[in-house]
Amino acid sequence: MAYRQTDKVAARLADTRRSILDAARMLVADGGFAAVQMTEIAKRAGVATGTLYRYFSSKEELCRQVFREVSAREMDMLATIASGNEPARERLAEVLRTFASRAVRGRRLAYVLLAEPVDVNLAEERAFFRRTHAEIFAGILEDGIETGEFPKTNARIAAACIAGAIPTALIGPLAPESHELDSAPERVVEEIVSFCMAGAGVTAPRKSNQTKERRASL
Repeated sequence: MAYRQTDKVAARLADTRRSILDAARMLVADGGFAAVQMTEIAKRAGVATGTLYRYFSSKEELCRQVFREVSAREMDMLATIASGNEPARERLAEVLRTFASRAVRGRRLAYVLLAEPVDVNLAEERAFFRRTHAEIFAGILEDGIETGEFPKTNARIAAACIAGAIPTALIGPLAPESHELDSAPERVVEEIVSFCMAGAGVTAPRKSNQTKERRASL
């Protein structure tokens, strides 16, 4: 009986923590990290404000966890594509299209993750996010160089350039005041893919059906 009660308590605590994180994520998606207030998170999560601090010591810690969770989900999806059995050229294009397409569809949250001014803790998470993307790109490039699909180059440097180019290219179109994505979001995505593929020394293959399936927003 005691073990059963402990399991119930653990499950309840986990559910409350999940509700808090989900509420914080919705607020971030609506107005960015700067708009997040602990009182509003508590209201949306259905808990007392004081309860929040039992799970997260500060607003900064909570925001960092939100950033980490959303970023990890995106990176896991890209890593899964990168580890597939398709030719390296196809995998690189698929990763690029998936990254850019999901950012375009989840425009507000993507802008927050990529470009919103943040404190030093979130800046660290953003830097880790970008380094991990570069590792994913580097792995694909190394595979392609080995099979002769890509010209010989320093895969790490090329991957870092690609990882930097994508968010830089997206910042303008994703910005709240921009209307560039209102009429031609696909064009923005394909131009990013084409540029990055050209940087790897190849042309972009056609879009696959898998890309369409992965375009759900962030």
